[in-house]
Amino acid sequence: MKSQIFRSALLLGTISTAAFACAVNAQVAPQQADEAGTGPASASDIVVTARRREESLQEVPVAVVAFGKDAIVNRQINTESDLQRAVPGLTIRETEGSNQIAYSIRGQTIDAFTGSALAVVPYVNEVQANGNAASNFYDLGSLQVLKGPQGTLFGRNSTGGAVLISTAKPENDNLGSISLSYGNYDYIDVKGMANLALVDDKVLLRIAGNYTYRNGYQRNIFNGGNNLNPRLGITDRGSGRVSLTLKPTEAITNTTVFEYTRTGGNSTSVVPWSVNEPGSTDAITGLPLASSAAFLYSPALDLAAGAGAWAAYLAAHPGANPDGYSAVVARQKGLGPWKVDSTDLHGKMFFKGVNHYVTNTTSIDVSDGATIKNIFGWTRSRSHYNIDEQGAPYLVQCTCNPTSGEYGNLEKTEAFSNELQLQGTILDGNLDYIVGAFYYHSKSLTHWPQVYFDLTPAFPPSVGFAASFNTIDNSKAVYSQVTYRFGALGLDALSLTAGARYTWEKVKLDQRPDGNSYNVPGTFNSLTKKGDKPSWTLGLDYKVNRDLMIYAVTRGSWRSGGVNGVGAMRPTNAAGGGALFDPETAKDVELGLKWAGDLAGARAHFNVAGYKQWIKNVQRAEFPTVDFGDGNGPHSIAVTINVPKAEVKGFEVDAGIMPSDWFELGGNLAYTDATFTDNRVNIFGNLYIFNPYADTAKWAGTAYSVIHLPIPSDAGQLKLRGEVYAQTGQYFSNNDSSITPSTKLPGYALVNMRLEWSEILGSNVSAAAFVSNLTNKEYYVGGLSQGASLGESAAAPGRPRMYGLEVKADF
Repeated sequence: MKSQIFRSALLLGTISTAAFACAVNAQVAPQQADEAGTGPASASDIVVTARRREESLQEVPVAVVAFGKDAIVNRQINTESDLQRAVPGLTIRETEGSNQIAYSIRGQTIDAFTGSALAVVPYVNEVQANGNAASNFYDLGSLQVLKGPQGTLFGRNSTGGAVLISTAKPENDNLGSISLSYGNYDYIDVKGMANLALVDDKVLLRIAGNYTYRNGYQRNIFNGGNNLNPRLGITDRGSGRVSLTLKPTEAITNTTVFEYTRTGGNSTSVVPWSVNEPGSTDAITGLPLASSAAFLYSPALDLAAGAGAWAAYLAAHPGANPDGYSAVVARQKGLGPWKVDSTDLHGKMFFKGVNHYVTNTTSIDVSDGATIKNIFGWTRSRSHYNIDEQGAPYLVQCTCNPTSGEYGNLEKTEAFSNELQLQGTILDGNLDYIVGAFYYHSKSLTHWPQVYFDLTPAFPPSVGFAASFNTIDNSKAVYSQVTYRFGALGLDALSLTAGARYTWEKVKLDQRPDGNSYNVPGTFNSLTKKGDKPSWTLGLDYKVNRDLMIYAVTRGSWRSGGVNGVGAMRPTNAAGGGALFDPETAKDVELGLKWAGDLAGARAHFNVAGYKQWIKNVQRAEFPTVDFGDGNGPHSIAVTINVPKAEVKGFEVDAGIMPSDWFELGGNLAYTDATFTDNRVNIFGNLYIFNPYADTAKWAGTAYSVIHLPIPSDAGQLKLRGEVYAQTGQYFSNNDSSITPSTKLPGYALVNMRLEWSEILGSNVSAAAFVSNLTNKEYYVGGLSQGASLGESAAAPGRPRMYGLEVKADF
């Protein structure tokens, strides 16, 4: 009932406000022409804020990919997952399902269950985003992806990059829009926006909303489809946003944005991908591999529990595959990613999430060349979700505790941050500078119930285990960056950029009384990890001519160490049987070229960047089996370890050309060569070997074309866009060469198209037909490997063909 009320209120409010804006606009302001024009903007037209000031994309001497509001729509970038096909070198990886995502840039990412800081940090309006689920992109001003170590300018330190999401700002005009989309899998998407100039150029209000529903695209065939979860991957998400800009004087601008998002439905299930057969051995050490899943869930159960044990198990568990886990894996290859045989013992699958945030940005022009800027942010998120971590017709592991009636993981986070900066230009316009201070504080609650190996009646399932803890994270930093143009020395085309930052981090974790790690003999209920380090950047760029710039930059950054609340609470690292892990550090060198101009009379651009990055103490997750000494036996847990060294090198190319007004052609390509150069780690006294480098495709790229189809000018504009995204295979385990073999996912290619008819018959109405994954290619986007403990690995499915129609009206 609450969901229906929220949905109805959101749609009614959005439509009513847009209609009101339409009426006001008709009386107050004449309709304005589309600023984007009829053709695509050249790269030199795109404005970015990679250096905390507005600049042309082609003028920024680092690798940046940016999209304006029109490009976001045309490229069908509706969620985080859509960014992968638009940004070379960016991977959106999933671990357990469609709602658990992580960014990976140039091989730098965050493993699930590590407690690590993000390697690639997303920001909304320059404030770190802390949502615990996938989200929808709507009414955005721009999307930018920064690559390589970050630290001297943006919020938190990171070793991989940053994703900058800017919501559309209120404008000094009265306007609105509403769009409706409908497609397969009962897809419905409603977006609305109203912009009101309440007081001319003084008080500006913008209201936007979005509701999306899509039925599950993954079918659960357990028990012939007669089960608790017949459809998985259901999206049911509503969001509303209010933005208010105040300009009391010409020198002061204050913008506040509030957004509320509610997410329902459920996540997709991972599907069985590989299993360690009993008697199999590590290809490097020759030691036996964990094979609990294949041994216990098979006729071999009789060897452990006596003759007839497997028959008794099958009689007690209707729908279980009688041929065992190995047969399940073999069968899954034929089922593909969008069918799964998931037992009802996990209970009802669900995802319930609430996320809201406030950002406030105040800019004060204190002189012609100096601005004081303050950025405040507050976020709160809550997610409660039940998932299947194997996708098998047996309960090997469950995010539940049937004994206590708990089903699903619970995660809460509340955070606030404040950043104060002074930026400006001096020395006759030759020196741009920014100095600032940053503070971040977050507190979170994590509660993960677990049960292992339901083999009744042969053996009872393990006693319910729960990881339950609170975490407090504090970060403080001061920073400065300058860019000097050598115009005074007669070298107008040469610029030097230098920046430095010093950060202090503190992470404190407290075990909760309802968790199994509370009051365990020989351990502590509370642990703290502190760290402080510098970050830096140094670069040169040279403007060869009006169209061409070359640059070189080197950077160093880090992400904090911490405490993994699932590990044994001892004040040491995993090698010593503890829960602490050290900071990860990264430095890189990047050489680049950016060109935008005319090529044989056609507008064109060509950007290329080559880089090499060195990483130390790479933070990764591992899943050993540990006995906590709490009397409940051994459990499969996640520990965070530091792999000593890694190197990542590669290049990225982005190019496009518009030979005529009606045709555009372009694409991007990324080559990423990532490897652990010192890959041996001791975990609880056992040697682990890390190879290959997971979640990183060696080759990935997109080719696209845009054709403006000929129709009478008074009929509007008709545009067809087609693109192909392709990548080579990638691994979802860093231990594929040893303890978790067979975790490589195959490469794939996806075809996406959009046909748009805008300004229909001279009106403000447009319509579009769209399709993603036109050929319905089966593919996978990540996985969860627990080969080290349970002896099995599971892969996360991609999306099937999705298509629909869209109608939009601007007021």
